[in-house]
Amino acid sequence: MKQISYLLSIISITLLIACGGGDKAVEKVYPKATFEVTNAEETMPVWIHGNENSDFILLPVHGGPGSDVLDFRTYKGGDGFKDIETNHLVGYWQQRASGASKGSDDKKHFTIAQYVEDLDKVIDQLKDRYPNKKIVLLGHSWGGMLTSSYLKDATHKDKIVAWIDAAGVTNGKTLMAQTREDVQKEAEVRIAKKENTDYWEKVVTQIKSSKTNANVLAYQVTKYIPEVLIKVDNHKDFVINQRGILSNSTLFNEILKTDNTQNVAAFTKPILILWGKYDFAVSASQKKEIEAVVNAKQITNVVFPASGHYMMFHEPTMFAKSINDFIKTLQ
Repeated sequence: MKQISYLLSIISITLLIACGGGDKAVEKVYPKATFEVTNAEETMPVWIHGNENSDFILLPVHGGPGSDVLDFRTYKGGDGFKDIETNHLVGYWQQRASGASKGSDDKKHFTIAQYVEDLDKVIDQLKDRYPNKKIVLLGHSWGGMLTSSYLKDATHKDKIVAWIDAAGVTNGKTLMAQTREDVQKEAEVRIAKKENTDYWEKVVTQIKSSKTNANVLAYQVTKYIPEVLIKVDNHKDFVINQRGILSNSTLFNEILKTDNTQNVAAFTKPILILWGKYDFAVSASQKKEIEAVVNAKQITNVVFPASGHYMMFHEPTMFAKSINDFIKTLQ
C-alpha cells in the first residue's frame, strides 16, 4: 500500500477537485444519479442539483484524474458549490474511472482524447435534457487540462457559453518546473521574514533535491502558511479508488507532454480565471501564460488571498460570489 500511495502522490498533479490526492483506496456508497452517460465501455453518473429556474447550468470538471466529483458538495459542507446551487443548476459529472463510475480497466481508454469524448457526451445529454439552459464549463486542476483540450474543437466551443479555469492545468510541459520555482520562492520569502525559519530552510533543501516530489511538497507547505486559514490536506482528506489510481498513473505522462495554451487563445467567449494566492501545485504561472495569449473579449481574473489549490474550500463564500457574479454578466 505504501508503494501505491507514493505513486499516487507523484502523479496527483491536479487535484481538482479534489485532485488525485489521497493515500486510501476505498469503495463508497453513492446516492442515485440523476442520469447516467455511457460511452466506450464506461457508465458515468451525473447528479443535478440547484435552481431549476436559472437559465444556466454550471458543469464543474473535477481533478485527479480519479478524484470524486461529489467532494465538491460534501467536503467541509460543500458551502461554495451549494451557494452556487441556490442561484443555478450544477451538474456533477463523475469522470471515467472515478468514484461511482463503472467500466473497463483497459488503459486504452485512459487518454485525454477519450475523456474529451466523454465530456462531449455529457454536454450533449445536458443539452437534450435542458434544451433552454446555457452551459458554463468549469475546470479545476486536471479538469483544466481536460476542459482546455475540449476547447480545441470548434463544435465543442459552440456548445458552451463560457469557460471557468479554477486553478486548472493548461500546460503540462511547464507544470512541474513551475511548482519547484514557486515553492522555493515562497520558502525564501518566509525565511527573509524570519518566519518558522527552521521549517522553511528544510523546504529549500528539499526542493533543490531531484529526489523530492515537488507536487507533494507544494501541498504540504500550504499547511504552514498562516494566511491560509482553512487547511486542506489532499493526501489525507480525499479518497480515491483503485481505478482512479490506475487512470491517474496512465494519464500522467500524457498530461506532462500536453500544452493547450493555443486552444485557450482561440476561445473568444467569456472566461473567468480563479486562482489561490498560495497555490503552488498548479502555479499561477499557468494563469499568466493564458493571460498572455487569450483573445476573449471578456476576461475576469480573481485571486483568492487566503487560498491554496482549493479555493472552493479555502474561501467558499468568495468562490461562489465570483462565479455567481460572472454568470450574471452572461445574461
